[in-house]
Amino acid sequence: MGLSFTVGGTRGTFEEGFAQEVACVLDNAFGAEGDWEGAAPRQFGELGDTGWADLQQQAVQVMDRDALPNLLALGAEGRGVYLPTHVQAVALPLPKGESLRCASLPGLRRELAELAERWELPLDDDALRDLINVGQDPDDGWVAEAPEVLTFARLVLAANEAVRRDCPLWLLG
Repeated sequence: MGLSFTVGGTRGTFEEGFAQEVACVLDNAFGAEGDWEGAAPRQFGELGDTGWADLQQQAVQVMDRDALPNLLALGAEGRGVYLPTHVQAVALPLPKGESLRCASLPGLRRELAELAERWELPLDDDALRDLINVGQDPDDGWVAEAPEVLTFARLVLAANEAVRRDCPLWLLG
């Protein structure tokens, strides 16, 4: 299974026991996250094996690494959460010895807006869906965007939804 983007609270995103553990860790670190739990999770597709790493590598080529603290916070494997608040990137210990990487959703959105400007890519949902679906265009035939562009489009779609719903954006895989 590849990396996927999911918007929603812990209890709708994970199985019950693990969701409770993650919710407790987030509550202890950042305060009550109960407001995030009301929305059912929504998924934004699965990435190929290199999509996340390709996005990070291409972003670093056009922007200074220090200008991308949130995009790079989840590492090359891309597993963790963007929280709908201004937080410093951090890895929180989970009960079974794993860690949960957390970063700021508002910070990520600023970084994505800068990338969009440099790459001349859209940020609105309709144009992003068009980018994702260009390979299915009956007039142009099977055309594929670069992996980092498709990852960018899915990430921005998910981030837009997370902001609208005031929910975390999870990268799972």
